[in-house]
Amino acid sequence: MADQHRPESEHSTINDTMVSINDLSDQKIVTDAVPAVANQGPQLPPDYVALEDRDPSTLTKFEKMCLKCQPLMLYVVSMAQFLDIVNGASMTVAMLPIARDLNFEVQQQQWLISSYALSFGGLLLIAGRMGDLFGHRRVFLSGLFWFGLWSMINGFSKSPVMLCISRALQGMGAAAQIPTALALIAIRYPVGKARTRALSVFGAIGAIGAVTGLLLSGALTSTIGWQWIFFLSAIMSCILFVIGFFAIPNTPGLHGVSPKVDIGGSFTATGGIVCVIYYISSGVETGWASVKTLPVLFVGLALLLAFFFLERRISYPIMPFHIWKHRAFAVSFALIFIMQACFQGFLYYSTLIFQEVLGYSIMRTALSYLVHGLTAIVFYSVLGKFLPRMPLKYCIALGFFLLSMSCLTFAFVTHQSTYWVLPFLALIMNVLGLGLVMLPAQITALRDAADDDQGVVGAIYNVGLQIGAPFGLAVLTVISGKINGDNPNLSGAEMMHGYKQALFGDMAFGLLGLVVTLLLLPHSKPMSAKTVSDKVEETAAMEENKQGEALAEATSELEGSKTELDQDFVGQQGLTAEENAVVAKVQFA
Repeated sequence: MADQHRPESEHSTINDTMVSINDLSDQKIVTDAVPAVANQGPQLPPDYVALEDRDPSTLTKFEKMCLKCQPLMLYVVSMAQFLDIVNGASMTVAMLPIARDLNFEVQQQQWLISSYALSFGGLLLIAGRMGDLFGHRRVFLSGLFWFGLWSMINGFSKSPVMLCISRALQGMGAAAQIPTALALIAIRYPVGKARTRALSVFGAIGAIGAVTGLLLSGALTSTIGWQWIFFLSAIMSCILFVIGFFAIPNTPGLHGVSPKVDIGGSFTATGGIVCVIYYISSGVETGWASVKTLPVLFVGLALLLAFFFLERRISYPIMPFHIWKHRAFAVSFALIFIMQACFQGFLYYSTLIFQEVLGYSIMRTALSYLVHGLTAIVFYSVLGKFLPRMPLKYCIALGFFLLSMSCLTFAFVTHQSTYWVLPFLALIMNVLGLGLVMLPAQITALRDAADDDQGVVGAIYNVGLQIGAPFGLAVLTVISGKINGDNPNLSGAEMMHGYKQALFGDMAFGLLGLVVTLLLLPHSKPMSAKTVSDKVEETAAMEENKQGEALAEATSELEGSKTELDQDFVGQQGLTAEENAVVAKVQFA
């Protein structure tokens, strides 16, 4: 009867301890059965289910409409990139008419192009990371709306200052679209043929935009006015925004931790890139050692140095350095930089040769690029179907060779040349080479990146595009300027001497890309659907084995913990025989 005389607190202590053991058992199995994987990254919310995986009977009318529109997502993001590139390329032809109508001074004309490139290239990195943190759909649609708004304001501009500022603000919208568009494609389409074809469509439509910008600006400038370049962009942005609202899946941003914005990295990266692009763009006009440009370069380099210093010391960097460990991405970045320098140089000097050497009007110059655009439409459509079965390394090498040959061919154009001999052949070789470099390089750049890094990888990839263009133009302009000088009275034949040497330099860019491809780019091709399926099954089996081993280990530890605790209770002083029997029964159970 001693049991009846024991304090009630001791009975409760035993019961509470038994409950604690059982709670520990449940908690241990839940938390330790699936160990955390290093660098796995934050996960989607546990209650998140994609629309296509949900029961159709539970969907609302709005969700059903979104599900039907999802196949249009690829074309929405591709056309958004198309508009971004059109607005950049159109200024090549429309720059002089705009400068004349708005009374631009000669030194101000470059800002029609540079203001857009500065904000576009400078904000790509932060925009890509914002998409990773807060949701790619949200950032993409916000950028599309912002781009359309300032496109409309561009059309109503009445002064050089107003147009240049609104062009810079328009470029901010473009910066938000491009990296998030690439991320949406990479997350939506699995690795293999599906993603390769999707990226081929995306790259093909973007490449067509460069030529369409020339054609469109020439046609509109010669007829209803250059303002309609921007008005049409605003109208198309509005249409794409509406379609994209329904077609783009509403996936959340990173989950599992509170999203943190790398303020220091954002400031130093944006400021550094803007300063470098400004120096490259302005150095040709004001001089490379000018007090107006050289200090800007030093500030830009200092900011980039501070950026690399900061990014290595924080846990939530805007540019995770582990992405550079993928050799395919690092080499693809270098190749896309070289390709854009080569292509932009060809585009710029071919336009000058058409207008100043061959004496073509703006409209005839635009029509001269028609073969370039039509070939792109046909060739890129076919290339997208065959690219999954082609070795990407040798495709890129062949592309750089064709880019080099197109520059070499155009270098031998004279004021007596006809369009159908050298220019026609050069334009066809150029567009073939452009597709063979751009599409495979884009695929290899995104191939090894995790879903959580797709936005920032797409952003860095496009930073290479934005920096490559002014860099190539700066180098080639120095070459032609040394030969032609500043004499405005040179005839077309005399100006061709400088343009010819610049095109030789442009050919050197293409050959450099060829060498880098053959020596550094890993030899690989996109995985087939079977290979992807095998890898998925293999990964799933490995994870299942790991979870089983972890569960067995957790259970073993749990049993050991229970035994030790039970022994402690049994061995306590003052326990009655009846209490020991109760504990033994619990242990046996």
